[in-house]
Order: sequence, then C-alpha cells, then structure tokens
Amino acid sequence: MTLRSQGALYGPGEGFVLPRPKVTERLALPASATGGGLTIMEITVEPGGLVAPEHTHTREDESAYVIEGELTLKLGGELLTAGADSALFAPRGTPHTFFNAGTTTARMVLVVTPGNLDEYFKGIPALGAGGPPPRHRVAEHAAEYGMALRPESLAELAERHGVTLV
Repeated sequence: MTLRSQGALYGPGEGFVLPRPKVTERLALPASATGGGLTIMEITVEPGGLVAPEHTHTREDESAYVIEGELTLKLGGELLTAGADSALFAPRGTPHTFFNAGTTTARMVLVVTPGNLDEYFKGIPALGAGGPPPRHRVAEHAAEYGMALRPESLAELAERHGVTLV
C-alpha cells in the first residue's frame, strides 16, 4: 500500500485475501483507506463456485462489475445472468447471492457501500480453526455485522445450479 496525502494506492497482490476452493475474495481497497465510505473487492469465481449462501444485508449495498466470464445473481428470488462488462446492484434489505454456473472462470469487482464488512471477511478464517468454518459459526459472525445468512439455501443452489461453497 502506498499512502498519499489525499488517499491510498493498493497494488496487485496487496490487501487481505480470503481463498476458498472455488472462490478467492481480495480486499483490493479496504474501508480504512476510504474513510469507511466503501470497500472494493476483487472476486474470482471458478465454475461451480458460490460466493456465499443467500443472504441479506441491513447496513450496506453491493454493486458489482463483471470483468470476465459470466456470473449469476440471485436477487430477491429472480435470477439475473451477467456477462463481461455487465454491472449489477444488490440493495440492502434484498436477499441475494452470486455464483458461477458456467464453464469458465469469472471475475468481478464488488463495491460495498458503506465499507462495513472488512472485519467480517478478516474474521472468517478464525472461525474454522484451520479448516472450513462451521456454517452456524459463520451465520453467527455475519449477524454481528447486520447480515442474515440463509444456510438452507446451499442445498437448493447446489441442486438447481450445481454450485457449492467448497
């Protein structure tokens, strides 16, 4: 990170990374660099990858720009497919999730406004003690940040779309 008098620069490979088998999430520009106004994440989703169970934010909105590949956004029960150069918006209070039901890797830039979730992402590895964290612990952790996860959506998403968290 390079600090500037009027901001910050985070270069390639900098920022917290939360790797999972089919999804890699990188805090490319954390809220601490934006005065809490927003967080920018780069998310890579392999075929069959699910970014998160269906969930609802009470404190922030999510906007995404698909850089490459194709992603599906389940938004309030509706499925929206977004290819490269598409932009998506998931407002707070609306259940949603992102996944890759395609055959090629997808990448997106996700903007969280305001930037309230950095510590949520950084706290996930500690929930699993070296392995995948138990779903109930992740749900409890999410609730501390004003999110309601629907772990029961995992089975439906796997059955209907062939996507998983692991």
